[in-house]
Amino acid sequence: MYILLACYLYKVSTVHLIIYGMLFLFTVILQSYNCIYWECPHVGTFCPGAGGFCVLSSPLGKLLITLKIKRSATVYKVVCNIAFLGFLGIIFYPAYFILKISVLHLVGYFFIIHLYFAGMMLFICPACGAKSACPGGRLSSKIKKGDQHDT
Repeated sequence: MYILLACYLYKVSTVHLIIYGMLFLFTVILQSYNCIYWECPHVGTFCPGAGGFCVLSSPLGKLLITLKIKRSATVYKVVCNIAFLGFLGIIFYPAYFILKISVLHLVGYFFIIHLYFAGMMLFICPACGAKSACPGGRLSSKIKKGDQHDT
């Protein structure tokens, strides 16, 4: 879906494609800090991450560890909130342009997003090494197994 959105945004305007791409880059970089902050066991290996685009956060997190980036709760809170805004931007930025095609396309877009997240919560989050730290992982654990990972 990201490729289709990128092609469409390129057709609309190169500037919109660049903005969309920068949202991905921005979020991946910030998410990599979150990976090292929570000492995710998947850092440096494959991690499906939210939205699929955070797959790149794992190798970047490994680089941050190599560079000996210090972990800080204060920095984490700021980075996490900004990364979440980038994540929302990735979802909602193309919505306006999709709406210009038709309302039905926009409904389909959000339907696909909801299907993806349902699948992620049911199948990917339960296997994640940082599920006790991640809000999505905690929710997934509650859904699948009760309140075992409540912190």
